[in-house]
Amino acid sequence: MAKDQAFYHYIYTRFLSIGTLIFIISFIVGYLYFSRLTGGIMRLKTAVEQIRRDAFLAKSPLDRKDELGDLSQGVYYMSTQIAQHIEQLQEEKDKLRAAVEQLKQLEQKQKRFIGNVTHEFKTPLTVLKAYTDLLEWYPDDLELISDAKRKLGKVTDNLIQMVEKVLYLASLEQYDFTHYAEPVAVKETLGELCERMKGKAQTLGIKLHIALTEAVIWADRESVMHIFMNLLDNAIKYNRPQGEVWVDNEIQGNEVVIRVGDTGMGIPEAARAKIFEPFYTVNKDRSRQSGGTGLGLTLVKELVEKQGGKIQLKEEKGQETCFVVTFSRHQP
Repeated sequence: MAKDQAFYHYIYTRFLSIGTLIFIISFIVGYLYFSRLTGGIMRLKTAVEQIRRDAFLAKSPLDRKDELGDLSQGVYYMSTQIAQHIEQLQEEKDKLRAAVEQLKQLEQKQKRFIGNVTHEFKTPLTVLKAYTDLLEWYPDDLELISDAKRKLGKVTDNLIQMVEKVLYLASLEQYDFTHYAEPVAVKETLGELCERMKGKAQTLGIKLHIALTEAVIWADRESVMHIFMNLLDNAIKYNRPQGEVWVDNEIQGNEVVIRVGDTGMGIPEAARAKIFEPFYTVNKDRSRQSGGTGLGLTLVKELVEKQGGKIQLKEEKGQETCFVVTFSRHQP
């Protein structure tokens, strides 16, 4: 009987010890598991709060292979997608802001352009009206009729040139400029232009110095002809009596640099920043005498930039005015 009670007590003690040990181990394991689970959830919550404050994740909050790991990867993917969308929205916002600024500048430029057009057209129209009235008042004055024919013809030609240049300039600014780029031989093209201008130069006693070397640029040939026709015409037209004009070029790396210089009236320092503006002329009286409209250099600059080139006014030794035009070199 005593043995049975002792055995019972022994079994009871063993079960109690083992149960207590199992309970303690289970509690520790459960605590560790749920602590790790809770810690992961808290890290995910922190990550979500971080995203809410626009501080996006650089990596996944958890490195696990269970459901929390999958959720963590989902949160990280969501963070990167939101960051990309915000970046895209910011880029679009910047583009929109730039477009608005460009439209404001274009509007201001258009207002100035219209104001200049109105102002420049007033003078020739006033001359036309004055001569029309004079012819009506003195229809038998042969000297007046002769003078009126000459002046009206010149004013009409100037008006036609002005209208053509205004329309051409407007088309360049408002529409995509379509050109047919091709290899253009500088020496051949400019040599041909200089030959055309020799007659006018000789009539005015201007000496042309041509020093062209072989070079090929990638540009629209018609635009190149228009650019240098304007520059050569200005160099001859605004030169001094018995003056000189230089045309030369050189290759500088991947660029071809072309210079057109003259010994003419020159351009004052204060006017150099404005010479490419529409209707701007350095000398109003001389421009009227020569038929200048103040649009030639504006068109030249537009055409040069449409070809991907650049034009600058520089000082060269022995030359009052020197325009330097740079184009990309064509290398087959």
